[in-house]
Amino acid sequence: MNTAKIDLHLHLDGSLNIRWAYERSLLRNTIDKDMSFEDFYNILFAHNKHHSAENFKKFEIVCDVMQEYDDLFDSTYDLCRRLNDIGLIYAELRFASQQHCKRGLSQSDAIKAVIDGANKAMEDFDIRVGIINALMHKGDSALVNEKENLETILASEKFLGKGLVGLDLAGFENNCDYREYAPMFKLAKEKGIPFTLHAGEMGNGENILFALDMEPDRIGHGVDCIQDERYIQALLERNMPLEVCVSSNIKMTRNYAEHPIRYMMDRGLKVTVNTDNMIFSRSDLFNEHQQLKMIGVSDERLMQSTYDSLDAAFCDEETKKILKKKLDEEFR
Repeated sequence: MNTAKIDLHLHLDGSLNIRWAYERSLLRNTIDKDMSFEDFYNILFAHNKHHSAENFKKFEIVCDVMQEYDDLFDSTYDLCRRLNDIGLIYAELRFASQQHCKRGLSQSDAIKAVIDGANKAMEDFDIRVGIINALMHKGDSALVNEKENLETILASEKFLGKGLVGLDLAGFENNCDYREYAPMFKLAKEKGIPFTLHAGEMGNGENILFALDMEPDRIGHGVDCIQDERYIQALLERNMPLEVCVSSNIKMTRNYAEHPIRYMMDRGLKVTVNTDNMIFSRSDLFNEHQQLKMIGVSDERLMQSTYDSLDAAFCDEETKKILKKKLDEEFR
């Protein structure tokens, strides 16, 4: 049974078709014209600096090739097509509009390009898609890109309910005091924009508590909750959905049994299964579910996780009804 139907945590820039990214990079002159495809591939798939600030430089390479309307439109459309091909019925694609303004696009222009690509894909394929826009950690203080993050919120507000479904906070989690971003998400809440927060992925489980103080709708990753029973209890008390991405967090060892997802499920946490970055992790949602089955997670538990994903999704209630009917038919 294919239980891989809904992906809530999937980065557009980290999930490009790698051949397309290479050829478009050459066309846009964002890489050396003499760079081979093999060298380009090796840079994106380097494993030795996982979860380091230096590792995040890989995102600069792929973002550099997504600076024009056509590039954002094409990459979004292609990702939706590939997700449809592996059987997904719903996905929330996240990107950071502020990362795509190097060649004259405004943040609003970037959002529109991604939404247009998703809308075209929904016309052509049997998949529903929502877009999440990410604020960014970019330095040793939230003040470093406070202006850009504020613009991200204001630009996103204009597209809420028109393809954009929520906000996120992404980047290298440990580069400043996590609590410095609280005013930004207070503003998002005042504007009625749902949001998820990357927290508790890179070694500091206390960030989960700081994230919960901001009252998010979901938490991205959250696997560091196992560091302290207080973190687990705080998540349980709020029934907080966690966007767990197994391959992304065990990328160096590829030992799926080492990941705490089974323990998190056994403790009753609301675990959803997601992909994170398809090219960097060399995975997709079908593979995530298959690997979990290999380490003893049952079809029944994965189906429940998929229903939990639907419950936690940022789409409207009418869309949820349509998707639930599809899940009921497929899981019958």
